[in-house]
Amino acid sequence: MTKLILLLVTCAVFSSCGNSSSDNSSSDSGSMLPTESESQTSKKESNAITQSMPSVMVIPSDAMLKRMNCLKESDNQGVTSYSRDYAKSFIQDSELKFVIAEIESQFSNKGFSLENMEQTLKMVNNNNAMDEMEGIARDLRAELMNTAKPDYIIELDYELKQDASSRNINKTLTYIVKCMDVYTNKSVASITRANIGKTSENNDVPGLVKEDFSNSIGELSTGITSHFKDLLANGIEITLRLAVLNSSTVALDDDCGDEEIGEKVVTWLKENTVNSTYKMVKNTSTEMYFTNVRIFTQDESGNSYTAFDFAKDLKKGIKNGCGLSVSNKTQSLGDAFIQFK
Repeated sequence: MTKLILLLVTCAVFSSCGNSSSDNSSSDSGSMLPTESESQTSKKESNAITQSMPSVMVIPSDAMLKRMNCLKESDNQGVTSYSRDYAKSFIQDSELKFVIAEIESQFSNKGFSLENMEQTLKMVNNNNAMDEMEGIARDLRAELMNTAKPDYIIELDYELKQDASSRNINKTLTYIVKCMDVYTNKSVASITRANIGKTSENNDVPGLVKEDFSNSIGELSTGITSHFKDLLANGIEITLRLAVLNSSTVALDDDCGDEEIGEKVVTWLKENTVNSTYKMVKNTSTEMYFTNVRIFTQDESGNSYTAFDFAKDLKKGIKNGCGLSVSNKTQSLGDAFIQFK
């Protein structure tokens, strides 16, 4: 029902582009929009698609990868990009696999669905083997998220070390578990624990994490479930960027029927976002950028509805309505990107 309304509105918004004769006959634009009751029904159906606990994937943090020389930084015209070698991290730290397993176990006990990092890595690496032969650059973290599509990333960082100021020869554990929204990369909840095992002779990291995290996960779980309820009620938060190629003769302030192309996009967003929620932060003749764009969590079949799907629907509207050649260049779950050729 949600996607049906979305697609009907897409046709309504862009149907006037390039066909001014039909504009006058369709002056009663309100009839093309869903009524308030229909919108409420649509929202309720979207929220009711699933009431299950969210899915999580536990991965080592960038800080941890950097300490293990598994994170490389590169500068591309002022933009810093990262290359992550997760497979190497498991070799560098033989306990990492077991620590992740303990964290996963605690989340599973709380009812969360799990997406296993190692299993997902195997699928991603099979695809990337061909890409490397063809010289295609990949962001492994983005590939993991796009393949497994977890609701949240659980970033793990830990370090076992001896206190130089203490006579106690036993090492103590410090660890951080941070939950990140996979769409916005914003922190949802986190816990930091220090001096774990100070009075214990046990330096087994998985054992220390198991014992301590079982007492700490309650706070983390509450923060995640609260955030997830907000997503179900108000939609997933993504960004949207529309850009024109330098070689293109198209400008976003060109006319498309009775409105400019950019104005048509804004009208479409008002009618196809949850509660018309979005924030325009850039609007030029060559680029538009929106943040805090709220989209539905799932489609009518119960499948995850991501930034790619959202951009796909917008692309259809622009292409069919304005007769323009556009591409869906979306790469991540939370950043929609439409390019005008």
